[in-house]
Amino acid sequence: MAPPPSADLPLGERLQKLVKTLQFAWFAGHATLLLCIFRYSLSWIRMNYYGGWAKFTYRTSFLAAAFTYGIVVYKTWRARQKTGTRQPAPLMLLADENIQYLLMAVVWLFMPQYPLALLPYGIYSVFHVATYTRANVIPTVIPPQKITAPAGASPSAKPQYSQHPMSEAIGAFVKKYYDASMSIVSGLEILLWIRLLFSAILFQRRSWILLALYTAFLRARFAQSTHVQNSFGQLEARIDNLIGAQGTPPFARQAWDGVKGGARQFHSVTDVNNTMEPVYKTHTMASVLRHIVASNRVKHQDTGLDLCYVTSNLLATSGPSQTYPRLAYRNPLDKLVAFLDAKHGSNWAIWEFRAEGTGYPDEAVYNRIRHYPWPDHHPPPFALVPLIVASMKEWMGGGDLFSSSSESFTGSSPSGSASAVVTKNKKSDRVVVVHCKAGKGRSGTMACAYLIAECGWKAEDALARFTERRMRPGYGSGVSIPSQLRYVGYVDRWAKHGKKPYLDCPIEIVEIHVWGLRHGVKLSVEGYVDEGKKIEVLHTFCHAERIVVEGDAPGDGGVMDLVSDMAGYVMGKGDGDTESVGSTEYEDSESAESGSKRGASHSPVRSDSNKLGKASSLLRKVSKRMPRGLGGGGPPKAKTVAEGEAKSSTSLPVPQQALQSRSSPSISLADDAEPGGRAVIFKPHEPILVPNSDVNIALERRNRVRGSKMLTMVTSVAHVWFNAYFEGNGPENADGRPDESGVFEIEWDALDGIKGSKQRGTRACDRFSVVWRRRGSGSDGKAEEVVSGPGKDGKVPQMKPADWKGDNEEDPGAGLHLGLKVATG
Repeated sequence: MAPPPSADLPLGERLQKLVKTLQFAWFAGHATLLLCIFRYSLSWIRMNYYGGWAKFTYRTSFLAAAFTYGIVVYKTWRARQKTGTRQPAPLMLLADENIQYLLMAVVWLFMPQYPLALLPYGIYSVFHVATYTRANVIPTVIPPQKITAPAGASPSAKPQYSQHPMSEAIGAFVKKYYDASMSIVSGLEILLWIRLLFSAILFQRRSWILLALYTAFLRARFAQSTHVQNSFGQLEARIDNLIGAQGTPPFARQAWDGVKGGARQFHSVTDVNNTMEPVYKTHTMASVLRHIVASNRVKHQDTGLDLCYVTSNLLATSGPSQTYPRLAYRNPLDKLVAFLDAKHGSNWAIWEFRAEGTGYPDEAVYNRIRHYPWPDHHPPPFALVPLIVASMKEWMGGGDLFSSSSESFTGSSPSGSASAVVTKNKKSDRVVVVHCKAGKGRSGTMACAYLIAECGWKAEDALARFTERRMRPGYGSGVSIPSQLRYVGYVDRWAKHGKKPYLDCPIEIVEIHVWGLRHGVKLSVEGYVDEGKKIEVLHTFCHAERIVVEGDAPGDGGVMDLVSDMAGYVMGKGDGDTESVGSTEYEDSESAESGSKRGASHSPVRSDSNKLGKASSLLRKVSKRMPRGLGGGGPPKAKTVAEGEAKSSTSLPVPQQALQSRSSPSISLADDAEPGGRAVIFKPHEPILVPNSDVNIALERRNRVRGSKMLTMVTSVAHVWFNAYFEGNGPENADGRPDESGVFEIEWDALDGIKGSKQRGTRACDRFSVVWRRRGSGSDGKAEEVVSGPGKDGKVPQMKPADWKGDNEEDPGAGLHLGLKVATG
């Protein structure tokens, strides 16, 4: 700040010299700003926000603010130019807080009124005006008086001047209240952001644009101002104190944890230091993409990689990549390998589960990798589970990685680094790295399986640990797909009963009983092939393979039935009807025969109040003594049937029309002729043989688009995996062999949706039961197989990897989605 004019000049000349300076114009701008805020406050108190004076003073305030900050920016530019200092790049100029406030003043000038935005500028102006008045205005009008030197003072001593008492009072005020006022300013800026957020939620005019601009401004202030940082810290501490109260609901704590996690994630993503860090970090855009893709998962604190330690020797990470475009949003393979080399030397190895392909060759990880691939969003073929956990145990115990003695573990890195050679080290040094695509579902299933089977963890504790270490608070469970959770439960049962050798054998699907079947539903049986890398559709039931035991399918009531399907319950049938299932029986088989004929003709059977119970009885009659509890309304649970009873069910009376019409499987379209119903039996003409014990039942519902012959509307997509060895009580039986036959029953709400999510669309049925039995050999001659872990040579085998370059067609349902589709079949 320039000194005031000389006191030797007359008052008029001193004032003229003072007014002619650019600094006085800066002072006048701040004074104008304060006057306009004062006048606007009067209008605001009278609630006359949009009167003539209110509009004028509001706009003039920000015009004065832009003028004053513009002067400061100009003076800074002139000072650099005079000294020959190089001017910064345009992007670097945005780091100047004066430019930030200048730009925001221009934004406020042209945006709708937000009175709260005036206060930070007003507080700054108070101190600017006070400082200039103390240093320039008062000394110009009332020059300081020279203090007489005391006796004996040196003649060459610098003369001393006494300040005016008002100048000293202003100086004391600025010194005392400046820091507190800056804290108030930072608090007001945070409060203003919250105000803009509410405006954006209510979609007020230009609110979203203004929120984005102000968020960028506040983020820059946080990076530069300790006052803003302290205000955010105090706000967080106060809310933590409130949320931590004993009576606070759990969902409120989860919501607050999610808000804090999102704020820290935003801070990390927008940290300009990301562009300056060469180790373990990439360019800002790639970093932003990776944070978006992995926003629900915990990142490694030191490296920023999408990686976590489930335990000290078990790591989970998303699938790395080394080629674009995946490199832009996945873990860079070279960064991941560099981290593992630096942290664990040669004592790490990868277990991958990607049937779609790893995305990198084995040589890129020194051939230090084991392959057990299966399709995304599905549980593992259980025959892989004993092999995976046994190979992990052997590796962590200091054993060899590969499955045969002819394969030596001496892979070398592309650069020939010494860390590529693996030696047998202490058990505590070895770590296992599991990955699939996102490092969540498949990786979490096998991480929990290892903890349960080899470390003695309870299933719920293993799942909770994986969620805690892998997922950010409030972002759901680590393993969330129902079928994957079911298989974790299988592992728990297997481990509790001594990890008996798993018996994998072909399964025959005898029939499927469906309750509450809607029109237009396609029902298919699928299974794993090619060592579990692919899913194959083994059978799709055609019209002639359906026996409608009781008609009147739900969903015939128009809009209300559609709403009830989406809401998850059936309208028009009371609880009493559901509970009466299985309560009565027909006394002769003639009724069953007539019921079969009625089902064959697709004519719905109208029923009285107890008809549903009779329908369940008829269903049992048609099935030749199926289990009595099959039609019950209890929770889904596997049931066992005696071998003779299961065999007799194969002799179901098939309607004559079905025998004459063996149409090929096709897409089912919803119309009046489609055999939906309250109770329907799907009976295949020929045995359905699943090559192993893992069975998938898939449903898809289509409705014909009115007025179009080419388009259909897919309204339901769901499926469920189960394993006949466990549903047949294999682990619990003394000899370790499962029951010869059994029934798997499940409700609609417990099915897997699209890509393992809960998105299933409208209800396709209420529940269904799958009647199965074991077969000695499959259609390909495959007999039952005992899977126990290590082979005859003491080594644990692994599977053939999928093509690492990708484009593997492993799942016929991978592209399923709700909405319009072209009619086929």
